[in-house]
Amino acid sequence: MATLSTATSGFSTLVQAVIAKAAEDELRTKLVHTIPGNYQPARIIKGTNFYRFARYADVAAQTTALTEGTPPTAQSLTIASEGASATQIGGVFEITDLATIDSPHDLIAINAERAGRQAAATIDILVREILAAGTSVQYVTATSRATLASSNVITGAQVKKMVALLGKNNVPTFGDGFYRAIIHSFPVYDLFTDTANGGWMDANKYVDNMPLLVGELGRYHKVRFLETGGTGSGTNPGAKVFIDGGASSADVFSTIFLGPGAYALIDSQPLQSYFVAPGGDHSDPISQLAKIGWKTRFGCMLIVSAGPRYIRLESGASLGDV
Repeated sequence: MATLSTATSGFSTLVQAVIAKAAEDELRTKLVHTIPGNYQPARIIKGTNFYRFARYADVAAQTTALTEGTPPTAQSLTIASEGASATQIGGVFEITDLATIDSPHDLIAINAERAGRQAAATIDILVREILAAGTSVQYVTATSRATLASSNVITGAQVKKMVALLGKNNVPTFGDGFYRAIIHSFPVYDLFTDTANGGWMDANKYVDNMPLLVGELGRYHKVRFLETGGTGSGTNPGAKVFIDGGASSADVFSTIFLGPGAYALIDSQPLQSYFVAPGGDHSDPISQLAKIGWKTRFGCMLIVSAGPRYIRLESGASLGDV
């Protein structure tokens, strides 16, 4: 007697696979470089593609006594400026009518959500690269990036040093009385396992009802830490990682400590999304393609004319490379 089984000819073609009603969730890196409050917004005036910050520097204190009957020497303000332009960037996706019909999932909705994620990740990465190119940098027990080893890890003492340096440079804290730091998950591990750091407070233990920031992990010594993982290089989101940048090709991890107004996001064309239904243009005369897209005109700049309001701390990580 013949038995019908999964080995029966034609069974795999007939059944193939049971497809889940919902698509698998992606493991996503938190996008923290562009959360509100981290940056100073700047909108370009219509008719230009450039935003400029003007600076009127403070003048030195006068400590010399006046000479009787002689007016002091006239002084003049020093004027400086810095600026940056915006670049248009975007993406478009196409879905055929047959794919839409045959798929068990809502491909239009999924594609729209993925396009939105792509837009947000693109902007986050562009901002990260600007911050990673700044010249206000410290190295954990090393003199340069090339001499950093995996053993040169971030500690509580290093965090205290960054706070002291920001204070010495007159960088104000945010309105809540804290600085902020964008940090990769690997240096977070080293900070957590530093038995000498003391005083770390997990975000879920706050008792002062302070609203949490996106990606906020906790706080330590006047710094609120925003954690983001990933590989942090190329087109991959996450805190900046200089792949093979250290000694013996060790990966170097960037932790950005910042106060308010450390950088500006220049917005001359707000992020816009688009959906063109099948048959919506002359290149699709018989309604075979749906199109989903996004675009923005965007720029970022560090604000440094009056002095940097950030420090990039570069370190190794005991967990090794990403």
